[in-house]
Amino acid sequence: MNTRQVLNNLIEVEGIIGVVFVGRDGFVIESAGENRIDTEAVGALVTIAFNAYERMGKGLNLGAATQIMSEFERSMVMAVAVGEEAILAVVAVANANLGSIRFQVKRYSRELATVT
Repeated sequence: MNTRQVLNNLIEVEGIIGVVFVGRDGFVIESAGENRIDTEAVGALVTIAFNAYERMGKGLNLGAATQIMSEFERSMVMAVAVGEEAILAVVAVANANLGSIRFQVKRYSRELATVT
């Protein structure tokens, strides 16, 4: 399975409207989902947020960030580390089943780690 196939499988999870696989430098590697998602903006902003959480974890001697999640009025964004060099960002509708999405994101992020 390649990166595109993994993202296409993840986008099929109920409630997910966009997925962005991004390098730690903020550049999008691959994406899938609805056209209304600005993948370049998601990639850049998720990278900034994830790096801030990484600094917080290290500054508080908690270790590296593995996952971050933010809920907004109309949507939710989750990001997980995929190895040392990439981040998987997921955008979902506000009323999505977060437990199910979290489970599937963890599963597919492991698959991404093996194909990249």
